[in-house]
Amino acid sequence: MKFISCTKNKAFPFLIVDDFYTSTEQDLIWKELESYQHLFKVDTKTNGQGVATKDGKPLANLKRIYLEELYPFPNDRQYSNILTAYRKIISKEVIENYKKTTPAGKQFEITGSDCTLINYYDDLNNYGEHFDSFMHTVFVWFYKEPKRFKGGNLIFSESNETVECMHNRMLMFPSYYLHEVTEIQMEEEYKNKGLGRYCITHFYSK
Repeated sequence: MKFISCTKNKAFPFLIVDDFYTSTEQDLIWKELESYQHLFKVDTKTNGQGVATKDGKPLANLKRIYLEELYPFPNDRQYSNILTAYRKIISKEVIENYKKTTPAGKQFEITGSDCTLINYYDDLNNYGEHFDSFMHTVFVWFYKEPKRFKGGNLIFSESNETVECMHNRMLMFPSYYLHEVTEIQMEEEYKNKGLGRYCITHFYSK
């Protein structure tokens, strides 16, 4: 893992961890992602854990899966490679680096609840400016290499900083930061084949 503390804007620091998952963990996660291809669908939820809205209209143009719906009971989580591997997010090494990056890192230590969803972005998909209704947000980006799309970067609106979408990159920040995802652009031969941008999203709260 390679830790990058992004503190250029003192008001909106965030943590990047490149090469977050090992090759073995990536293989297991890909196996799970590929088994879900028929389950990804446009999200119609517009409150709570659903997509953010503006003037009553969804800001997201994407497909997603809620892992808690597939693994509703605590004992079920052991059967998900994603919900097993993601435990390293709360490892001492990650938490200490997050605390060094932002004072909000101290608050992350007292979170006791989390939920996970997977967003999939294909051609012309994007997510407009919004914030998340939790305490902390963690993204882990996956895509088949070589990258077969353009865009899909994350923009922090208030600090005007762009984080490039890179495979196996983890991004961690307080959920109140305004952020958006730029539009994905793909050539015709790559569209609708699972070759777009996967964002494994974990929300933490108390």
